[in-house]
Amino acid sequence: MTTLRSVLLVQLPIPPAGPTDVVGNVPLAAGYLKMLARQRGLDTDFDIQIFPPTLANSCSDRGIVAAILQRQPWMVGFTCYLWNIDRTIWICQQLKTVRPDLLIVLGGPEITADNGWVLEQQCVDYASIGEGEQTFCELLAELKTGPTETPIAGLWRRTSPAAPAFRQPLPHLNDISSPYLVGILDAADEEMLMLETIRGCIFKCKFCYYPKSYDALYFVSRDKIIANLKHAAEHGAREVVLLDPTLNQRRDFDDFLKLLSDCNPTQSDGTRQFTYFGELRAEGINVDTAKLLRDANFSEVEIGLQSVDPLAQDLMDRRNNMKAFERGVRAMMDAGIRVKVDLIIGLPGDTEASIRRGYEYLSQSGLFTDVQVFNLAILPGTAFRAEAEMLGLKFQPRPPYYVLETPTLNLTQIYGLMQEAQDIFDTDFDPFPPPKLTFDIVPGDPIPVAEFDLDAEPFEEVLPAAEDRTHAFTLRFKSRKWNRSALRRAVALIQRVLTDNPHSTLQVLVEPLGDPELLKPGFLQEMLRECYSTSNYLDRYYGLNPEGLLGSKRLLVVLPAEQRPTVTEEWFEGIDEFATVLWRGQVWDTENTENTAEINLDLGSVVQ
Repeated sequence: MTTLRSVLLVQLPIPPAGPTDVVGNVPLAAGYLKMLARQRGLDTDFDIQIFPPTLANSCSDRGIVAAILQRQPWMVGFTCYLWNIDRTIWICQQLKTVRPDLLIVLGGPEITADNGWVLEQQCVDYASIGEGEQTFCELLAELKTGPTETPIAGLWRRTSPAAPAFRQPLPHLNDISSPYLVGILDAADEEMLMLETIRGCIFKCKFCYYPKSYDALYFVSRDKIIANLKHAAEHGAREVVLLDPTLNQRRDFDDFLKLLSDCNPTQSDGTRQFTYFGELRAEGINVDTAKLLRDANFSEVEIGLQSVDPLAQDLMDRRNNMKAFERGVRAMMDAGIRVKVDLIIGLPGDTEASIRRGYEYLSQSGLFTDVQVFNLAILPGTAFRAEAEMLGLKFQPRPPYYVLETPTLNLTQIYGLMQEAQDIFDTDFDPFPPPKLTFDIVPGDPIPVAEFDLDAEPFEEVLPAAEDRTHAFTLRFKSRKWNRSALRRAVALIQRVLTDNPHSTLQVLVEPLGDPELLKPGFLQEMLRECYSTSNYLDRYYGLNPEGLLGSKRLLVVLPAEQRPTVTEEWFEGIDEFATVLWRGQVWDTENTENTAEINLDLGSVVQ
């Protein structure tokens, strides 16, 4: 009997900004790969498994490594997005250190010919550029008897690192729609079904990856859409997320909406079972179409306005018809649909004045329910990446690739414009989750917290094993003295945690047990410097946040509420410069800006 070779497919989540549950990390791409491989008969030679999302969402960096090695795979494939590629590469390096023979394959939007820092990593054996299902299957078919080095469209090889030929997309999306229908994925897991009905986009926005990957539109059939929505209904889904890049680019959009409505069950109380969500262009919506959206149970849609400036629109190859935009947004809002409108800071051609005109246009017109303002990301595989030097765009070399300077905007102006947007629209675009002070430790699950009495003699730096910790980890430090000895111990523990698991989200709870004013602001500054001695994706993501240095590490000073009147204003202001002060017994107020520390450290390494 032939032993099947084990292939493990892994998708790491968007890292949480605090100790909160991770949701939405559905390994849909892995499901597509497994489904097409099964259709092509490759399951007679390969045992293709998907790494459990529950582990991917909770385990530390070394916990992921240990869980992968425990499964003894012959090959590991990773789905790579800008939020997980740094961590994925680190994990691949650790895997290769232990198992040099292990084959590692990368795929996803981060894998492009112009993203050299990824392809130059020696831990990567193969990489799929462009649509990956056929490439993956052809690679497995080749490896059944051993590598032949025969060129495969879309496949980059370590042994032949030239850019591969373009991978022509699947002609029939029905071949991979859907992993839910064959039991690979289950909409019951998060009460959500993710559904592609189209691949490709008729628009050619230069900030987007899609135009480089698809030369036409590729559709899922009506019957497959019905079958997917039937699965959603039967498995208790509360939401269906439509992943089409522009939902209303299809010519049969009204009929498509009627189909979505027909397949959304009406419950005993008269409401629909699930809501739909998607991104679309407002210009294509009229009163009748808005009613169809509402009837299907779209509770919210996302609209890209991006910029009101004609030059910026020309340079990004996305012209907006403002009258049609206004007509479409009003129709949807009148129909009771929430409309989230996107604006981008940093587009070539935009200036402080033109971006402010965009703010003014939206705020005065009221053409939104919610507003999102993004920093422009110069993504790999996009036209803006290819034209960056010509356009004078300077950007982060690692994800999220935020633009740092344009010919008309500098970094200080970019900071300021984001702050202005938050003030004008009375929101925080990237709010931190509330702090967490109590933890449930379940035997066998990753451990979320370690507590230390820094005054203890003898003192033991006993942490849970690196592989046994959660990805979002908490250190709790208690001390009556808060002297230099306590500080050294705290800094050493922070260093150990981040050396073990460099992509951790770290919450540090600092609890003075005696006189709180023995805790000096300079002590917190030293702890914070250790936290940010290196940076990861989340640090760079928050690096352009106008509130100061925010990221994957956070200091919180915890005091009894009754001590609040006893501390001096001078001490409080000094502490508040480096940490968030929590008064135990009071409810956390997410609207209270005093709870956000404005940290004055050198931002250079974090932003870059």
